[in-house]
Amino acid sequence: MPNSSQGEEHRLDAIQETIANSGQDAEGSEQRTMLRLLTEATESFAEANKSRSDEYKMLVQRISTIEANMENVCRDMRSLCKVVRDGNGQPSIVQRLANVEVYVQSNLSDIAEVKHHANSIIAAKALSKSQVIAGLSGMIVTALLSSLALIATLMKG
Repeated sequence: MPNSSQGEEHRLDAIQETIANSGQDAEGSEQRTMLRLLTEATESFAEANKSRSDEYKMLVQRISTIEANMENVCRDMRSLCKVVRDGNGQPSIVQRLANVEVYVQSNLSDIAEVKHHANSIIAAKALSKSQVIAGLSGMIVTALLSSLALIATLMKG
């Protein structure tokens, strides 16, 4: 790009010299003005073209980066799906989840059974406490009555 720009500047300089050397003042002045305007327009277009070219290069680089990132994401997703579906030397995650569900169901039934036994133990414990209290109170009443009968027998005699 710099070579073509330098070539254009060289040609414009040559044209300007030719116009300057010509002896026509009014016509030369118009031609110089026209040449100056054309030069400014050409330079403006060249700058705009260079700016768009730089923006295009940046856009292409960003798209390339996005494509590379998408390829990495796709590769990682394929790997993750394989691990979930097929496993990686161990059972797959789907199979492991199924095993966990079976284990949880088994534990739920065991917990329900333990709860039933715990309720039975608590009921039996309450029943034995009441039986102990009833037996103890019966023994105390019997001992009191025996003592009263002994005292009454001793007083008679």
